[in-house]
Amino acid sequence: MDGPGPGTSGPPVPEQARFCARCDGPVGRGRSGRPGPERGTCPWCGAAYDVRPDIATGTELAGRADRYRVRAPLVRGARGWSYTATRGHDGALVVLGRLEGPDGPAAGALAVDETEVLLALDVPGLVHARDVVHADGRDGAVRLLVLDHVPGEVLSASRPVPPADALDAVLGAVPPVAALHRHGLLHADLNPSNLLRGPHGITVLDLGSVRRVEDRHSDVWSTTGFVAPEIHPGGPGPSVASEVFALGRTLAVLLADFDHLRNHALRLPDPAGVPVLRDDPDLVALLARATDADPARRHRSVEAFAAEAQRVRERYPAGRAPDGTARPGDSGVGVGAHPEDGSTRRGGGRPADPAGDHREARGAPIP
Repeated sequence: MDGPGPGTSGPPVPEQARFCARCDGPVGRGRSGRPGPERGTCPWCGAAYDVRPDIATGTELAGRADRYRVRAPLVRGARGWSYTATRGHDGALVVLGRLEGPDGPAAGALAVDETEVLLALDVPGLVHARDVVHADGRDGAVRLLVLDHVPGEVLSASRPVPPADALDAVLGAVPPVAALHRHGLLHADLNPSNLLRGPHGITVLDLGSVRRVEDRHSDVWSTTGFVAPEIHPGGPGPSVASEVFALGRTLAVLLADFDHLRNHALRLPDPAGVPVLRDDPDLVALLARATDADPARRHRSVEAFAAEAQRVRERYPAGRAPDGTARPGDSGVGVGAHPEDGSTRRGGGRPADPAGDHREARGAPIP
């Protein structure tokens, strides 16, 4: 394989996180002890793949509000790489999140009108979208959403956590998600990797999957283990009910260490085998309703989910303060790091496997 070219230096993507962006098939896997190639041809659909970053460090990009200089690759998700960058007029750190998938706007991209709505939103707890830039990617022009950089730690980095902390985190995500719903939008990729605990509480990240509530046609970019059954091929697709499902799954994954990617991708673990669930039937009832396979049996809104979650929360002692420090009553248990959950596309190409492997690889810490 050729040496790295412009824009290809960055944290390597683990082989188990390499998937074809078109058909979702595994690519770039090693054999007989030899490492797999970072670029080549998908053996499933014949599409070319390249998991290396495709925008060079130092590239200058012009937006409507400012200019931006790419600093480094940050995350490779189903839509491609996101990057850190510096803003021209003040040198502030920002994140460039890719909006379009490998097949362009038809593959679940955030349409222009939705982008304009996001740029106009200023919702506490929702990462702020500041601008849109265009770049020359490896396979053509791409759009990137300029987002504020938010300090803190994503919830997937340290779990499981005590019930008070898990409930507080999910409850903190409800107001910004509800605000999106009031504007006729769905986040469509709620999971612990897209919720960050920072100095001011919980921030909902990654707006690249946001879509209109009535959108039933474009592909869905979502995260294995947090995808409601009706989102899989042949179903009606995302809705407020699927957002409730994702929040319920997020709460379950924060509470308990179970195989949420494979054996329990669509169902909860047996409460008898999970002490935190075994000892609290009301918590089990909350999770069971939120993650019911039938959307009609879930909470009617994220606010209704939050109301029941708050009633459960009131029985637990105080958890963490908004900045993540322990409050009195925090048990301090359950801080084992877990690998990031990964994104995959739903709709189009090979049917997605709800029990699939990781679809996203986190890069190095922000340079």
